[in-house]
Amino acid sequence: MRRMLDIADSVERIPQFFGRLGSWLIIPLIGIIMFDVLTRKMFGGAIQQWIQTTSLYELLSPTKLQEMEWHLHGAIFMLAIGFSHTMNAHVRVDVLREKVSDRRQAFIELFGLSVFLIPYLLVIGYLCLDFIGRAYTSNEASAAMTGLSQRWIIKSFLLMCLFLVLMAGITSFLRHWVYLFGPEHLRSDVKMNMLTSAVAEHLPHLEDEDIYGPGHSTEDDLASSDVQAGGDTHPEIKY
Repeated sequence: MRRMLDIADSVERIPQFFGRLGSWLIIPLIGIIMFDVLTRKMFGGAIQQWIQTTSLYELLSPTKLQEMEWHLHGAIFMLAIGFSHTMNAHVRVDVLREKVSDRRQAFIELFGLSVFLIPYLLVIGYLCLDFIGRAYTSNEASAAMTGLSQRWIIKSFLLMCLFLVLMAGITSFLRHWVYLFGPEHLRSDVKMNMLTSAVAEHLPHLEDEDIYGPGHSTEDDLASSDVQAGGDTHPEIKY
């Protein structure tokens, strides 16, 4: 069982590495958006009109820039989704699960991973191979005349996305298995951030001093409010 936790820790590093690496794509994405907007809007669009008269237009046409924005946005999302799963930072709509015990939550999570997530990723990944292969062999390009070529490149990110989510899913599966069926002494070592009682790792951990300043706490603030209210912890509201 300890070996399973070690494997989970090792596998988890894969989606986390690519998630952090993909986050750097936000910088060229912002740069392209700013360039696209400024060249089309500044000086009445004179900059964009000048680009159209030069050889730069083949590289910097509005269509190419906008498609590159979409591709970068998609790449960021597909590289980060596996990382998001390992941090339990993705959106959950918990109607029933959050109201049950931690152990039942772990059973529900394990069932979802085994029956839905992992089989779905394997099936879609298999179908995705033909999806990417046809784009490569046909040299698929944008439908727009001045759009981007080599469409298979961005489509390949879909396969990478599925792989990274699969790695994240395997990590969660191993940890939930040890948590539910492993020895008692190992359960405290299992990283179970999928439970509603767990502290969210992707959120900042704030202490009283971070909010109120050094030497100040929530109790001090409550005591101060009691004094201002004349000692009455529930003063009347005056209009």
